[in-house]
Amino acid sequence: MAAQSEYTIEESANLVGLSLNEFTKKASSYKLPGFKTNKIKRTTLEKYFTIKSDEVFDSQIIAISNQKGGEGKTTLSICLGEALSQTDRTLLIDWDPQANATNLFHKDLDKSVMDVLGYRGKKTIPIDRIIVPLSKNYDLIPSSLDLANLTTPYERDDFELLKEAILPIRSSYKYIIIDCPPSLGLILENALIAADHVLVPIQTRAFSVQGLKDLYETIEKIRKKANPRLKLLGAVLNQYEGQKALSGLADSIRKYFPVFKTHIYRRESIPQSQAKMSLLSAYDPQAMNYFLELADEVKGKINV
Repeated sequence: MAAQSEYTIEESANLVGLSLNEFTKKASSYKLPGFKTNKIKRTTLEKYFTIKSDEVFDSQIIAISNQKGGEGKTTLSICLGEALSQTDRTLLIDWDPQANATNLFHKDLDKSVMDVLGYRGKKTIPIDRIIVPLSKNYDLIPSSLDLANLTTPYERDDFELLKEAILPIRSSYKYIIIDCPPSLGLILENALIAADHVLVPIQTRAFSVQGLKDLYETIEKIRKKANPRLKLLGAVLNQYEGQKALSGLADSIRKYFPVFKTHIYRRESIPQSQAKMSLLSAYDPQAMNYFLELADEVKGKINV
């Protein structure tokens, strides 16, 4: 069952395992946001209380992130999501203002993820109204250039806009993939606060240790201050060409991230399938095997 995003005082007390009297006293002393209006956000409860252990999500949220551009984040996000959807219901969130994942499959959508965030008091619509199906078991939350306006936090909760927006649908999916933008800042921090795991794609032709160091420090900052459950799944060597790969690449990466055993080899059919607005499994099943292997390794790491 999908989780609510707002709770009454009575529901909140039950959720955190306190009597109504105990909860009311604590909420009053904390000056809990939403207490006076009887509309308390789940994210607020998570900040001030411990949610009962039986309130768990079935889904695993994986942020695909690298602040460097040209690392293949969108391709890996789309294809890993497609691979995971072969066995489990999967959602891809296009969380990049460039909206590349969205534009590969749909043009001129009138609503996007920005319409569900409520940034700067903007009126929101239910998130299920913007979900676009890609195939059986595989859905998309589209993006648009409007997301580029999410740059400066105006409220304390602006760092958790994405986390809160997806609460109503979170348990409707086994896996949720977030395709992050190639930058640091409020958009990426929203993704990392919403996520359970981080996966870092690295193109072997365009490697930068400095970029990894900055990303690692951002992840550690989020984990310590805002999202202690966030885990590093590791780095994936993307568009790999075997002996042509940079010497010592994996060893350099391991200074910051574990490295997946699965490599995504360079194959022309991968960008060709996107140019034809086709999912990879229908266009080149052999190339899809790379991502199926990666999906299996991802599941193994998550289950551990």
